[in-house]
This record gives sequence, structure tokens and C-alpha cells, in this order.
Amino acid sequence: MRICVINPFAGTEFFGRENLEAVAAPGTEFDMVDIGERYPLTNNQWLFFKHSCTGPTIDRAIEAERQGYDAIFISCNLDIGLYECRQMCTIPVTATLEAAALTAHIMGRRFSLLSVDDQNGQIQKMLLEQYQLAQGLVSVRSFGIDANDLYVDRTAPEKTRQTILATARRCVEEDGAEVLIAGCTLAGSVLSKEARENPQIQPAPIIDGMLPGFKMAEVMATLGAVGLPPVSRLGVYEQPPVEDLKKLRRSRDQSMPDWAERERTPS
Repeated sequence: MRICVINPFAGTEFFGRENLEAVAAPGTEFDMVDIGERYPLTNNQWLFFKHSCTGPTIDRAIEAERQGYDAIFISCNLDIGLYECRQMCTIPVTATLEAAALTAHIMGRRFSLLSVDDQNGQIQKMLLEQYQLAQGLVSVRSFGIDANDLYVDRTAPEKTRQTILATARRCVEEDGAEVLIAGCTLAGSVLSKEARENPQIQPAPIIDGMLPGFKMAEVMATLGAVGLPPVSRLGVYEQPPVEDLKKLRRSRDQSMPDWAERERTPS
């Protein structure tokens, strides 16, 4: 099995590969790619930045399917282009926040989100509401480190960990959270590495959405091998008319998804 891990920004999580290698099933291979050629920023935490990196992420997902990957995982808590990628691809596409929230609902009834700042936390809260996964969300608290500063060449992992854990304790003690979600993959990758080495240090389980997001990509690809499609094409993931899609993509000099190229237009 081959999984394409897409970072929808110009960069990657410092401990990301190491953490994913620790959970990958035997026989699973993966590549980590980014969209730096079209989106030069190392963060996308602002609403306009989220919009700006969505198109390049969708195009990278389409390319990944053409390259023969079995599944795609979007490694970012803003789940950049998740629904659009599912519509445009016929292989499974998973993402970070959705997977983290699903896991949080398995692990407990009350959870909190640890965000880089308030506006980013509100964006993620809106996503959880869209996913119908906001039930049980008791708080969104910012730990106050800008996403650009979460790279280890800007902030030492130990300082990142201590800052986030202090906020996590408030979620547990003041808000009643039983489970916590790291609201940025850059932060989550630091916490996952620390958790493997010292699992008792966290006040409650802190989910790094990279891990369940990657594993869900594996699971959906495996289920596809026995006939379960990655999504239902009845509803939000219904694919658009091929002729309209072709006109739009060609006007922008963009390649067509595999399924659209295979589909014959009625004469």
C-alpha cells in the first residue's frame, strides 16, 4: 500500500515522518509532499491563507491518484480541501481534524481543542460543526505559539511541549475535558514524539491528528480492496458534470482527474 501525505503548505512536520513510521502497518509505504511551488508560506493558519492553499492541495491530490497512490492523507488541522479532494479523487482521502475528532469521540465524551490562536481555533470549531462532530467539544483554548514559530529551528520542542501542556491542564481542570486534540500538526508531532518517550506526562490523552488520519487512510484503502467505496456519490461527494469540469480545468491549464478522463461524454 502506498499513501501520499500532503502538507498543504511549504514545509513539513519535523517529527512527522518518524511518528508515522512508528504506526504504519507492515507493507505500508508513504511519501510526504508539500505545495511549496505554488504556496510559499510555512503556515496556513489564517482564513484567507486557508483559501489560498486549497486549490494547490486539490491539484496535488489529483496528481497523487494519477501517480498510483492507494490513499491520500492531508496533514493539517484545517483539513485543507478535504471535501473537494474526496469529490475529485476515487481513492480514499482523509485529513487531520476530522480523524482526530472521530478518535476523540471514541476515547471520551468531553474533549477540548488546543489551537495556535483564537481565530484558528474558531475556524476549526466551524469545521467540527460542519462535520457534525462538535458535540462534546467543551472548550477551544489557544496555547499562543504562532504556527511559524512551532518549527524546531524557531522554538525548542521542550518549550513547545511545556506551553501546550500548561494549556491542556486548564482544559482538564477548568473545562472538564477528558480528551484533547492538538490543533496543529506541527505541535502534534512534537507531542507524539514526547508521548512515546514519556506517556505519563500528559494530563489527559492528547490526540495528534496525523496518526489517526494516516491510519484511517490505511483502513479505507484496505476496505476498498473488498469493495467498500471511499465515499458515497449520493450527496455532497457527487462528481460534477465532466464537460463543465473539463472546461474549467483546461481554462486554467490544469490536468483532469483520472475518472473524468476515463468517462466518455455522450454523443
